[in-house]
Amino acid sequence: MKTCLITGGAGNLGCQLTWAFTDRFDRIALFDVADGPVGLIAPFAVYEKVDLTDEEQTSRLIAHYQPNVVIHLASLLSGSCERDRRLGWKVNMGATFSLLEIVSQCCNAMFVFASSVATFGSDLPSIVSDDSPQWPDGLYGVTKMAAERLGVYYHRQHGLDFRCLRLPTTISRFAPAGAVSALASHAFLESARNGSFTFRTRPETEMALIYVQDVLRAIVGLSAAQASLLTRRVYNIHGISATCREIADAIVQQLPRAILHFEPDEKIVSLLESWPGRIDDTAAHRDWGWEPNFDLERMARHFIHETVSRTDPLSGTS
Repeated sequence: MKTCLITGGAGNLGCQLTWAFTDRFDRIALFDVADGPVGLIAPFAVYEKVDLTDEEQTSRLIAHYQPNVVIHLASLLSGSCERDRRLGWKVNMGATFSLLEIVSQCCNAMFVFASSVATFGSDLPSIVSDDSPQWPDGLYGVTKMAAERLGVYYHRQHGLDFRCLRLPTTISRFAPAGAVSALASHAFLESARNGSFTFRTRPETEMALIYVQDVLRAIVGLSAAQASLLTRRVYNIHGISATCREIADAIVQQLPRAILHFEPDEKIVSLLESWPGRIDDTAAHRDWGWEPNFDLERMARHFIHETVSRTDPLSGTS
């Protein structure tokens, strides 16, 4: 029985991956500490409440499921890492090390890791390449960078088929509240739900973005790629580069009555403008045919009309 294991499986991304992998696996096991998944999962998927920091429990369940592919999505995000650094390190690094060790010894499955452009830090060139220097500012970025290196070590020294995606800011309806990285997501969400949004940025502030639907496609694409074609273990992927003015215009195109303002907060502006506005993902295009499906206009239309506001009067749908 061909099996995929997804950690962080209670989240929106994990739930949606069960449907994206319908044709590739006979069974999907979702591992997470939450009581249950946030959304519908495919009929052949099973959910296990698992604390990945409990190495004994994790090892026992991996031995039971014997996965062919492990998709490692579980992590504490930036704010949580800064509020509790010990827990951030325990979850993002300790659990990742344990998982890599268990998988390499128990089943030697393909290991796909979700990393982040947060590994690069701030004050970056306008276009960031796969091999740009990585000097992360926050603990979240530090743990992601270290996990990338750890995975490459397991590939080189222990033969593990480690593959990694570095994701830019993801546009999703489940974006964390209050996170600066979620600003673009909340611009869409609040405009659809409340009819207005205030950008705490400058109109010309540029952001590197990717729509959640394209993230799913990237994970599926990299996991399906022929190993002999991969020239590296860690790949940047990119979706959209857009200024906040362009994001606002895309929202108004879909929601003409939405009211959008710009009231720059210098701290937020400084943080966002220290991040890359454009990401070079040439290697992903070349090696495994990566191409995003969603430009800004298509993403805005899909996110607002298909995902967020089917019953919202501003959208004109019911």
